[in-house]
Amino acid sequence: MAGPGEMAGTGAEPAAAEGRGRGGLRASHVDREQVIGTLKAAFVQGRLTRDELDARVDRVYASRTYAELGEVTADIPAGLTGARSRRDPWRATKISLRVEYAIFVPGIVAFLLVPGGPHTTVREVVTLTAAVYLVFWILGVFMMVASRPARRSDGPLPPRSAAGTGDGDHLIVSVAREQVTRTIEAALAQGRLTEDEYDARAAQAAAARSTAELTALTADLPVGIAARPPAASDVRMGVCVSLAAAGVLAALVVWQPDNYPAFALALFALATLIVVPVITAGLVVDVRHQKRSGRHLPPGPAPTQTGDRVRRTGTPGRRRGGGVAGAR
Repeated sequence: MAGPGEMAGTGAEPAAAEGRGRGGLRASHVDREQVIGTLKAAFVQGRLTRDELDARVDRVYASRTYAELGEVTADIPAGLTGARSRRDPWRATKISLRVEYAIFVPGIVAFLLVPGGPHTTVREVVTLTAAVYLVFWILGVFMMVASRPARRSDGPLPPRSAAGTGDGDHLIVSVAREQVTRTIEAALAQGRLTEDEYDARAAQAAAARSTAELTALTADLPVGIAARPPAASDVRMGVCVSLAAAGVLAALVVWQPDNYPAFALALFALATLIVVPVITAGLVVDVRHQKRSGRHLPPGPAPTQTGDRVRRTGTPGRRRGGGVAGAR
């Protein structure tokens, strides 16, 4: 399910990152493009001259960190472009999952646990249903509280002072190396690393013998940049599963088999129809927002020839690991 997919112009992410002590983290192509959108808006409003715009665009594409991007627009109002914190790419899907867990899943479990027969009273049904919902909600709160420390420590790898010699240590280092490799590949695709920096870090990752060495390779990269954003294929999968469940349920209704396997299959198909469409709706919202946010830059005048030149050559890169490196 998730994996979920942080900037909103210089008035937001670079400055906010610097304020949180994260100014040294590497910026991406999207971050640079949004800062350029802020500069364009400042030019339209007369806050910058054409020469200043061109000079700052050059500085944007030369910037490697959030702190450097923040310096480019330090004298421009933070709310110039209506900047806001970047939206979690999986936000709508996560909301739909919470709704499922808090409302629909306990209802399904309570329905399955209700004893049948004519002697079952309404009071017993209500009591059982309330108990099931209470258990699910308490567990949900516990999981939310327990997951907070994990989120804060999700990025860094557990440090080890020396290379392990046992099979367990070797496995830990191998898993950590794979995680670091995915992270630096994502950093290259997003423009946070140049090709030379990527090649150097990839070689260091291959030669690393401890998680402490591997942790140092991603210390200046934001946590979670390798997470996969929602895609149209996820929506298609949800639609196909929903249609399949509807087809199975319709076939059972028409056929009307009188056996326990058919009854269990009907319950499973019904539960799928209750759960999957809600999650799919969240995926649709997330995918549409992903496309919308990546399609256009913030409004502003067309760049000059100098700006065009910088855009094409300011951040060199190549296609690697399924991503495109280089500012387009």
